[in-house]
Amino acid sequence: MTISRPTWPEVRQALLILGLLGVQYFSWASHSATLFNGLATPLFLVLAAYLAFLSTQYTIEVSPPSLILYLIFAAWVVFVDARSGEFLPALAKDTHWFILPVAALLIAQVLRDDPKAMLLLRAGAALCIINLILTLYVRSEWNDNWHRPPYFGHIRHLGLSIGFLTILLYVREETKGWLSVFFRICRILGLALMFWSGTRSSMLGWICCILIFTFSNRRWAGIMISESIAAVLLSIIPPPPLPNGFGGVIGSVERTINSVTTNALTTNRLAIWQSALSELENLGRSWTGLGGNGFARLQVMHDARLVFPGHVQAHSVIVQSICDWGYPGLLLLTAFFYQSTVRLIARIRSSFDPTGLGCLVYLVITGMLDATLYHLEHLNYLALSCALLMGGVPAQNGKLITLPKFVVLSLLAGFVLIHALTLDYRIGLYWYFPTGK
Repeated sequence: MTISRPTWPEVRQALLILGLLGVQYFSWASHSATLFNGLATPLFLVLAAYLAFLSTQYTIEVSPPSLILYLIFAAWVVFVDARSGEFLPALAKDTHWFILPVAALLIAQVLRDDPKAMLLLRAGAALCIINLILTLYVRSEWNDNWHRPPYFGHIRHLGLSIGFLTILLYVREETKGWLSVFFRICRILGLALMFWSGTRSSMLGWICCILIFTFSNRRWAGIMISESIAAVLLSIIPPPPLPNGFGGVIGSVERTINSVTTNALTTNRLAIWQSALSELENLGRSWTGLGGNGFARLQVMHDARLVFPGHVQAHSVIVQSICDWGYPGLLLLTAFFYQSTVRLIARIRSSFDPTGLGCLVYLVITGMLDATLYHLEHLNYLALSCALLMGGVPAQNGKLITLPKFVVLSLLAGFVLIHALTLDYRIGLYWYFPTGK
């Protein structure tokens, strides 16, 4: 009997896929209280290690406008962080944004090279959903009636994450046979958990995803609506995670209908945003920001008296960006996103990948109304969403700049060094997790 040894191409392909699945799993699993230090250092190190391997297998090519905007944005952020009073911790937080385009460009090539990569990614998302449900069931009695579920600081965070993982299970052309049945069951379970969590921004993002898939293929409208109905009915079986109408899909509908003010409709988000921007203006830092983690630094270092104090982030990527980098930083980030992503969507138009676009729209909506684009976990999801969009179309022709491998590796090594120098950093707020100084 002859046993054939795996060849390097086979080993290489296995490492590429297993690494991607590992990042997918660890993105949410790393929120355990023993790992999370306010900078998501364990997750960042895992992501950097995977990207370092990818950078030895692929080259990164970028358009000159995108590269110029990236460099200008990075220069502005470093300038702001240098004035923050906590240079390295602020810069460590902002490396989460710096590494995002690198991750998107490299992962896109993995998805483009291996036709089975998306199928395995979907299988990984399905197993993550099952894992989370089983973990909630087994450990719920030790977690404040599911208010602070395992791996997550809050039930809403769970809803945001489970919503994204569920969207990954929808593709333009569904598989056949038992695998299709398995994915459908996992989609209903994931949606049920999202509705049960009472996360309204996730529900809004999900509605937009239905519209996107319907535009791509009308047959998805009936499938997604029927699965949503089944999920809603399933979600009302267990008791809601939060009392007094703050949990479950029924509580979410009641809160929305009974809101008599805009602030109540946003669950006091509007008051938080207004007070943060007002305090920032009083400090004279609206245009320069306070550096990475600026919203928390506004309270810890500058003793700002915010409405509903103690939140570690602003629950809005717009307000958070202004606190971090000021209005110029927000403008530069928007310009870079438009150049690198929005123009890509406009270029591919009818041939867009509905999964990638649905995930992207979901993250943008939840990022503007909640916490997704603050956490590295969801920035990883954002990179994956962009990679799905880029991986579904041929590489762009035209004048592109190829980044040398040693430049990419040096950049990643620099990011890792910054995190290594800030391992003992604590934000200074206790609301979500014990990170007090």
